[in-house]
Amino acid sequence: MGRRKHSKIDHLDPAVKATVDEMIRTGTYYYRDIVAYIQSHGISISLAAVGKYAKNLMSTLDALRISQENFRAIMEETDRYPDLDMTDGILRLLCNQMLEAINKLPEERLENIDFDALTKNAVALTRAIAYKKNIDIKSRDTLENGAEQFKELIFEAMAAERPDLYKEVKKFIKAKQKEDDAK
Repeated sequence: MGRRKHSKIDHLDPAVKATVDEMIRTGTYYYRDIVAYIQSHGISISLAAVGKYAKNLMSTLDALRISQENFRAIMEETDRYPDLDMTDGILRLLCNQMLEAINKLPEERLENIDFDALTKNAVALTRAIAYKKNIDIKSRDTLENGAEQFKELIFEAMAAERPDLYKEVKKFIKAKQKEDDAK
């Protein structure tokens, strides 16, 4: 992983840097205005340095915005389907984005697509989904098995130490099961 290069702007007083960042974010200032502002604080800086910093800052902000939009889409998907967990939401979003990207490609670009790579990526995504579903099934089975063992342990102890309570609980459970069956 490459190391991030630091600009002179990164080393400015935090208040000055925050003002510079805001000047860039708003887009209402020319780079020469930003250079003049920085120089008014005793720092010598070039127009090119401000331009490069601004480009990197805006690129970072765009990536952050896209990430936030994707996260919001995942949250909306998981809110719409309460039984859907976050991983399912992410996988659905990835599948949707991949299909949209393919559909948006012009005909001449489709001819040049490496379908082997596309197929490998689709298979990898499918494997991720299958792996996740397999883990979900194993987790559910483990949980159900553990709950059943716990229930047996409690009932055995209750039957041995408090047979009156055991009979009462067993009667209650049977009544609830009849209610559920009647529904």
